[in-house]
Amino acid sequence: MAGTREKPAAKAGTEKKQRTDKKAGAEKKHRTDKKAGAEKNPSAEKPHSEKKAARTASEAVDFPRGGASGLTPLEFREVSRQAEQEVLFSDGVTGDQSDKKRRLPETADAPKKHKKKSKKAAGDTVQLPEDERVNLVESLSLKKLSKGALVLGCIASIEELELRVSLPNGLLGTVPITSISPELTVLVEKAAEAADDSDDAMDVDSSDDDPLDLKTRFFIGQYVKCAIADLPADQSVASGKKKKSKTAPRLELTLIPEEINSRIDPDDICEGVIVTASVKSVEDRGYVLTTGISGNKISAFLPTSEAQAWIDRWMPQITELKPGQLVEAAVTSVSDDRRSLRVTIDPAVVSQATVKDTYKTMASVQPGQLVSATVMKAWDRGLSLRFMGFYDCSADLNGLGMPAARSKADVEKKYPLGKVVPVRVLYVSLTAAGKVIIVSRMPHILAFKPRPALTGYELPAAAHLASDKAHSDISAAANEKGKIDKMWPIPYGTVLDDCIVLSVVGTIGLALQVPATKAVTAFAKVAQLVEEDEPAPKLNKYSGPFHVGTRHRARVVGYDAIDAVVRVSLRPSMVNEKFLTIDDVYPGAAVNGTIKVFRENGVEITISSTLHGFIHKQHLADVALKHPELQFKAGKQIACRVLKVLHEQRSILLTTRKSLVQSKLPIVTGYTEAEGAVPGAITQAVVDRVVDNGAIVNFYQGAHGLVVGGSKRLEPGKSIKCRILTCDSERRRIRVTDNVDEAVSLDELLAKLAPARPTEFSTDISQVAPGQIVSGAVVRIRSESAMLTLDGSKLCAVLPTGHYSDHRGAIADKIAARIGVNTRFEELVVVSINAERGRVMVSAKPALVKAAKAGRIVTSSREVTTGMTLIGWVKKLATFGAFISFPGSVSALAPLELLSDRYVSAPEDLLQPDQTVIAYVSSVEESADGNKIRVSLKRSAVDISATQCIDPADFLLGYFGELEGAAGEPVLGEIGRQTIVKVKQKHPYGVVVTPADESAAISAEASGFITAEQAKDRIDECKEGALLTACVLDVDPEKAIVDYSLRSALVSGSANLSAATPAKKGKASKRSKTATNGDISQKVLTDALHKKQETPVVVEVVKEDYLVLSMPALNNAIAFAMTKTYNDRSKPFMRFKVGQRLSGTPVRIETNKRTLVLLQSEPDTASAATKKNDATAGKRPVKEPVDSAIGFFEDYQPGLVTQAKVKSIKGTQANLDLAANVKGRLHITELVDGPLDAVVKSPVDVFAAAGVRVGDTIEVKILGWHDAKVYKFLPITHRTSPLKTVIETTICPSKMAASAEADDEAKLMSWKNVKPGRVFNGFVKGIQESSGSEGAAVLVSLGLSLIGQLPLLAATNSYEVASHPARYFFPGAPIEVEVSSVDKKHRVVHLVPHGSYIAGVDRSIASVDQLVAGTRVVAYITNIASAVMFTKIGAVVQTTASGSTEPQALLVQGKIDVFDVADTLSETPFAAFKKGQLLEAVVVQDATGDDLAAMKVRLSIRPSALNSEIPAQDITDPAITSVADLSVGQIVHGFVKHTSAVGCFVALGRNVTGRALISELSDEYIRDVKSAFPAGKFVAAVVTNVDIGRERVSLSLRPSQVGATTGSGGEKKRRLDQIEVGETLKGTITRIEDYGVFVRPDDAFSTGLCYVREIADSDAPVDPKALYEVGDRVLAKVLKVDAENNKLALGLKSSYFAEGSDDEDSDDEISDDEDTDNEESEIAESNNDEAGSDESDDEANESSDDEAAESSDEESDASDDEGDSEVNNLALAVSGGFRWNEGEDDEAGSQASASDADSDASDDETSSKAKKNKRSKMQKISQD
Repeated sequence: MAGTREKPAAKAGTEKKQRTDKKAGAEKKHRTDKKAGAEKNPSAEKPHSEKKAARTASEAVDFPRGGASGLTPLEFREVSRQAEQEVLFSDGVTGDQSDKKRRLPETADAPKKHKKKSKKAAGDTVQLPEDERVNLVESLSLKKLSKGALVLGCIASIEELELRVSLPNGLLGTVPITSISPELTVLVEKAAEAADDSDDAMDVDSSDDDPLDLKTRFFIGQYVKCAIADLPADQSVASGKKKKSKTAPRLELTLIPEEINSRIDPDDICEGVIVTASVKSVEDRGYVLTTGISGNKISAFLPTSEAQAWIDRWMPQITELKPGQLVEAAVTSVSDDRRSLRVTIDPAVVSQATVKDTYKTMASVQPGQLVSATVMKAWDRGLSLRFMGFYDCSADLNGLGMPAARSKADVEKKYPLGKVVPVRVLYVSLTAAGKVIIVSRMPHILAFKPRPALTGYELPAAAHLASDKAHSDISAAANEKGKIDKMWPIPYGTVLDDCIVLSVVGTIGLALQVPATKAVTAFAKVAQLVEEDEPAPKLNKYSGPFHVGTRHRARVVGYDAIDAVVRVSLRPSMVNEKFLTIDDVYPGAAVNGTIKVFRENGVEITISSTLHGFIHKQHLADVALKHPELQFKAGKQIACRVLKVLHEQRSILLTTRKSLVQSKLPIVTGYTEAEGAVPGAITQAVVDRVVDNGAIVNFYQGAHGLVVGGSKRLEPGKSIKCRILTCDSERRRIRVTDNVDEAVSLDELLAKLAPARPTEFSTDISQVAPGQIVSGAVVRIRSESAMLTLDGSKLCAVLPTGHYSDHRGAIADKIAARIGVNTRFEELVVVSINAERGRVMVSAKPALVKAAKAGRIVTSSREVTTGMTLIGWVKKLATFGAFISFPGSVSALAPLELLSDRYVSAPEDLLQPDQTVIAYVSSVEESADGNKIRVSLKRSAVDISATQCIDPADFLLGYFGELEGAAGEPVLGEIGRQTIVKVKQKHPYGVVVTPADESAAISAEASGFITAEQAKDRIDECKEGALLTACVLDVDPEKAIVDYSLRSALVSGSANLSAATPAKKGKASKRSKTATNGDISQKVLTDALHKKQETPVVVEVVKEDYLVLSMPALNNAIAFAMTKTYNDRSKPFMRFKVGQRLSGTPVRIETNKRTLVLLQSEPDTASAATKKNDATAGKRPVKEPVDSAIGFFEDYQPGLVTQAKVKSIKGTQANLDLAANVKGRLHITELVDGPLDAVVKSPVDVFAAAGVRVGDTIEVKILGWHDAKVYKFLPITHRTSPLKTVIETTICPSKMAASAEADDEAKLMSWKNVKPGRVFNGFVKGIQESSGSEGAAVLVSLGLSLIGQLPLLAATNSYEVASHPARYFFPGAPIEVEVSSVDKKHRVVHLVPHGSYIAGVDRSIASVDQLVAGTRVVAYITNIASAVMFTKIGAVVQTTASGSTEPQALLVQGKIDVFDVADTLSETPFAAFKKGQLLEAVVVQDATGDDLAAMKVRLSIRPSALNSEIPAQDITDPAITSVADLSVGQIVHGFVKHTSAVGCFVALGRNVTGRALISELSDEYIRDVKSAFPAGKFVAAVVTNVDIGRERVSLSLRPSQVGATTGSGGEKKRRLDQIEVGETLKGTITRIEDYGVFVRPDDAFSTGLCYVREIADSDAPVDPKALYEVGDRVLAKVLKVDAENNKLALGLKSSYFAEGSDDEDSDDEISDDEDTDNEESEIAESNNDEAGSDESDDEANESSDDEAAESSDEESDASDDEGDSEVNNLALAVSGGFRWNEGEDDEAGSQASASDADSDASDDETSSKAKKNKRSKMQKISQD
């Protein structure tokens, strides 16, 4: 005992001596010179030796395995001696060199200086060998990097084809996708080959999934080992030159395992080594990994269970690792032949993995390895360390987590010489120039866990990875203003007003302290201290503007993931930038940007150095721009307004509409008053679309409103002022009006716009008939029609917007804008009647009205005969033609070939819906249900005069009549006159001018334009500011745009008037000089009109709807003609050209209106081949056709049987060559008619079974054409190149002999025309991954473009098949299926198995009746709750739901209870499961539910339920299905269901519940029972009573009754009845009273009492409080056990242990190591006791303890007397009983007494002080 008690004293003495010697040595060193100090070194040898011993012990405690070695004792002593000498003479090695001098670069002179210094100190110090010197502190920089070096990096971003890696000290690197792993490189090469093949084969069946998606293999923040593959060519950054680029230099890195691990010596591989490996293959039980060690001769195996923890922690979105995925794995075992490794990637294991043995070679040292290093030397900028006894390394201040350290003393204070610390290797460079190893002690590096990024877009994800906080918690903390915590310190762009300079890091930059926190360090590079154009400042820690302690404003601009340092900028321009981050931008903000680039869909704008915005083309201006690229040129400054800020997409939408940018009206950004939505407010909005009851307008930030009661026509894209009427923030609705008259109050507007009472219409349709002329008034306006009430009949009539006029486009919109409620139509024609709804359809088309008046209306198809000319309108357009409607619901077809005399590729090029047409009836086919009419719209076939009701000029006159109005416009009188204009701008495409003739009727604010063709005669005179005479060609009064001409033929006597300005006086004379002879032209035109004289005309301007012409024969008068006709609305720009000569006849000459000319003939654009009627004109020849009968591409018509050569077979299609320039495709579904009998293993086998092999020439039938890029069938008149068109073919015998109609059915078969019940002989296309709660599905090709889905749960009931569906449902596998239903909403065809199905695959359950107990099923987890796991089971059943009798794939809901998961119950039964997981289960309770949709079934996945052969003794917790399964005394486990004041109810099985009374819950007092036993808690209980009749079970949860509970030290605790009298117990004193002490045994639940008479052998009075303290560890003898009353009597007398004390001491004495191991658990136990005690409990315990003490005292009197007679009282001193050594007592007692609860009632002031002293002593010992 005494010996053991001296250990702590000896240890304390050693430490005291060390401190004394150290202090004396330091004082001595300051008083003497180096020589005297060196002479004193021998006397310091003993303290250093003791330091080494202490260091070795510390190393063993901190890192038991780190630094462990296989050296012999002699070698180890030699290494230790060398290390000791190095520590002793480290100052002698370096002399008095300062750290500053050591940081100087080694130049040619440097060695000489060092040599000279060494010679000078040669006699003063002991010179160590070169290999014994410690390394200087190395900091990683670009110029210090070496090619091939290894470095630890952190993935900062994941791009499509590369990874971007953050490296130490702010360096960045990129890893191409081909430099990640050899497996991924192979996948890339295959993808490239597949892409090349797809370009040739036009494989339209390719999958959309990207197998190379790096985001499924890596995550932001992942640590990776990198090898430097290449250094940047520009090393200007490293050399200090000014860098123009704003981004950090990037290195090219590689992650390929062979590049990383090739230098590792195979003999150095042992447990704890972390190696980089890539997944080579995925096996059933794990993954085979590629390590690259010894040329890939050493492989690794990763069990699935070891990988799951990594997946769950870092990448829960994936289910398994993918081939080519990179992992950092820790070696757990090495095979005997050292050719295979077993590894783990469990984050908890990898982060703590340390090497057990010492590396034989330095080359085996790898970044990321955790080692135990000894401090060898402290410097002012870091530490020099050594690990494994041989290998030197260094850590800079940032790597030590001490960026604020100012001197060497600061470093030495925290890291004294010889201290052993854990470090992780960051960088390893082994070159001929030097060997450098850099390590780090930053917490997140040591933990090998990514630290959350402080800036950037991945903040929430990174913060979530680095902590267990939820996303919402982190986001809330980030968004809370003013809050700065460790998890989310500073968002990007934050301005820090008071940053303090902590230290100056050389010439690199400044380390700053962020205000309000010490957890975050900021770093500003020297380039970020001043503006770019200013010279870099010289940094000094003592002086200058940036010395230590100065305060500055800074802005966060970046974050280094490895260094955990916030990058800031002190540049004033950066700090004061208004819009640095997207959070600084708000909707409605006015910004000045710079145009970056103009794109087809809009303009990119640079807002600031870090922000860019985008302007959609619709928001470039208030009006449509013809040439926006000329106005929005790169580099131009432009004023914008923020339209919308999309934070998630990190994008900003802007607008440059003047109406919005210059508006000073309130901004509306939402639906509340705080967001500007105030009723009555006038604001600006943009019309989005027109709806039935108004128009939708857009405000800012996506807010929108509804315009009601519009007073004018609203066009999409138009900017309007509107007034807010009402706002509903809950429903997110705003109602506005375009009436912004402030004189009208808001109440008046609301009353006026209140919905009117519905109009009552008549339903008597007998009052009208088709073709009848009626009149009526508009009662409602909708987007596509107007609703009218007809005069007299009161019938409801519908007038479509397309029937307002014979014209379409802008003129139709103008007409529609004039129509509103109460607008009257005096002449309408009834065109159709809806008898069911009592409504009629009317038309206001002038042509139809005239035809009705003339009686030229047919009301039935029976009235139509061949040769008639009828007036109708286009009803619908199709690829093969147009459907034409006539009054009376008569319809006709105009085939594509009968639409025009010229080639037409599509009807849309010529016609528009609701367009008025004049049709010639070409054929009528009589039938029982009505005649089938075919009409022609060709110009050559249609004679307008044959209608006998309309004139050829009506179309022309009607258009301009609507355009100009009845009275015309005075400004139109200026057309044809000469006037003066001023040149404003000159462009290559024309000249912009402004009117300069004040006498003209044209406004001076009008904008004029002269096209390049009209200005070419005088282009040299068109200089900015020049005044020119021009001829007015056309005027748009509404838009104030004027077209001019400078052609000499139109402008007489032209002269450059730039030198003169028109005077205000003499307007008449000036007017007469510049005007043409208009009177003469008017007379000549009038004569030509009366004579109907045909005259030549010249095209001057081509517009969308009309031409501007000049008539040379009529004094070059200006006239107008239509570019379109009734039957031709095609674009005019290919048919008419400026300068083109035509002929026409004047049809209208009126004042203030345009002169109109009717063209006699259109330009003949037909080719010479067409004129000659050559049959081959326009056809495309083919090259080297396989079928010699084919000459042109157009010969491949649908239905043609021809020959083709099989080029290749890709996936589920065969690529064919029909000719050298014609490609074809044969789909797998077009091979055979019925099931395929042959055994196939791939699609190639399917084609081979059908007789299709590569290189064969086969006979095929043409089905149709489709586009090579977009799977869409094309018309036969499609003019795309043959190389861009694929011909679809078939070889099915039935289709080879079928008609064209059957071919069309096959070609057009889609989800629209597939009916349930249809059976298909399909082929597997692939497997669709699970999504949502529906699970995976088998994709089945049913036709050319038809794919069905067969749910995997409905496809099989085999767990093996469902777990590996690709093995059984491989692409191309024949499968017979039946259509069960068609989901039209999602366009999905659902399938079920049918017929022969697939061999070897078990079908799903065919009836719900099969779902009985014992049935095995495959279940799919859909949701996991706290007490139950929900699944789906597939079944194919016959159902009559919705009137259908087809088999349906039914998903029955399955429930798995917590008791049906495993044979051993646990606290977290569902921890190993996740949503979407497949399970093999067995039904344990028959299906319930009347409705199939509500059917439910109980399942079990217990191994014993799945395998009945499992022995009963192997089942820890058998399934309890009824009360009869229980027996008294049985130990059971369950979950708390409910806790009340009576007791606790515990679920023991699915239908069995037990109850434990309050008294049976615990052996100790519980203050809050409900908190101690919450619902769901996992508990153990013993059955105390079973009432089978009443089905009641009584339980006890008291640990003393349950027993077999693991104690704090790992031992099993016993119940009181398991303790025997006479045995010796170890225990802890928990309470001291005058009558005795209470001892808690280590391995028992009950606390025992040792009466005061059982403490000592002496008769002298004993004071227990003087002998013991709470927490003392003692040995006690069991004197009596009363299990019934739960009492235990103990004895502590020395005489109880005198006999066999040597043996007992050796057996029972707790060792130092064991005491240390149990130390933490004892503290926790005492804390729990303290938290649960109170006075009432103490009183209750005291009374019971008194009774126990009295009984114990009485029973022990006899033995005491007997002992007293045998022992000499004079020879025995008062003994304190048996105790362990005092050192252990002090250690254990100081912890236990600080937290033991039972001592609260008896502690006095003296004992409190003693406890406090012991606690302080314990803390000090722990620190040492």
